[in-house]
Amino acid sequence: MLHIKLSIRKLGGRMDRPWLIVREHGAYEQHAHMHTRKDAESVRRLIDCGRYPYCKEYKVAMQRLLSEEEFKALDKKQRYFNPQRGPR
Repeated sequence: MLHIKLSIRKLGGRMDRPWLIVREHGAYEQHAHMHTRKDAESVRRLIDCGRYPYCKEYKVAMQRLLSEEEFKALDKKQRYFNPQRGPR
């Protein structure tokens, strides 16, 4: 589990991605814009649990918020392979 302080804010104006998730006391680059508050909270929850995201939008946001070492240390879920269906 990572203990990172993140804040979620809504920016004013007409924007495509108004929800901003920022790493507190981080570099300027450590922020990400999301479409909805629910998306921003999902990214925060994944970071708190230390889980690897499989949604491309969440993955990009988490790469921006975390350092390279922190992102590589995330727990990847083992994918289920059904041997009866054959190779893909």
